[in-house]
Amino acid sequence: MTSPAAPGSPPGRGPAGPGPELPPDLPPEGNPLPPPRRWAMVAAAVGAGIGTGLLGTSLHGHALYAGATAIPLGSLAALVMLAAVELFVGLWGRNVWTVVLCGAAAYLCAGVLSLQRGAFGMISANIQGNVWLFGIAVATPLVAWLAWAVLRRSRR
Repeated sequence: MTSPAAPGSPPGRGPAGPGPELPPDLPPEGNPLPPPRRWAMVAAAVGAGIGTGLLGTSLHGHALYAGATAIPLGSLAALVMLAAVELFVGLWGRNVWTVVLCGAAAYLCAGVLSLQRGAFGMISANIQGNVWLFGIAVATPLVAWLAWAVLRRSRR
């Protein structure tokens, strides 16, 4: 249902070109969108970190028991989720420091939830809790390095 392109007009752009007409505020094809604003990156990193810290804390307690040995599958799944969220935030914001900020927010959230208030504490000192808490501190720099490598390659 498209008409042929008008002479001298680029194909795919404008009412006479093939394909849908693009709104004027979209960048030309092949050019990436501008990076998000700094406040949006900080808000996304902190929000994603707190959300992942809450979800990971609720997930970390699941374990598979082989005899008397606990295999912390919930902690490993929570760390994979954290790594995926951190990588997404870092690549979306095109900034490695947002990965670190997201990990710091998740670690702060998990740290607050691990405080023992009387008989209540959401993260106990067992293998699942240790893998989750210390895994955040290990996974965050590794994901920051991975995001740095991906962003460096994409800038070439």
